[in-house]
Amino acid sequence: MAQSRNRYLIIIILGALSTISPFAIDMYLPAFPEIAAALHTSTAKISLSLASYFAGLAAGQLFYGPLLDRFGRKLPLYAGLVLFITASLLCLCSPTVEWLIALRFVQALGGCAAQVAAMAMVRDFFHVDEPPKSSRC
Repeated sequence: MAQSRNRYLIIIILGALSTISPFAIDMYLPAFPEIAAALHTSTAKISLSLASYFAGLAAGQLFYGPLLDRFGRKLPLYAGLVLFITASLLCLCSPTVEWLIALRFVQALGGCAAQVAAMAMVRDFFHVDEPPKSSRC
């Protein structure tokens, strides 16, 4: 029974880790007009921050896979989460749209760690040849 609870906790944690980047993408989309007004720019320029996030997400995947294999799962994950949180807080204080675009790239580099680490840990915790267990809630 305790092992079953641990498996559910692992599933919840891995699910939460894998949703960090999608939330960072989707949560601010409705605020584009307000962000543009606050930074005295157009919504088209604000949309570049979304493009830079995707670029950072793609670039980060190239680095985190080997880092997770070399240094284990925890250290790169914690470093990425600290980078993500720091960049998120700095995005709040962006004085210009250019700063926002650059910080969103850095934020994506950090958020990517959670996504890549979650996928790697799924393979660590749940093996393909393991028979499915019935779940009764």
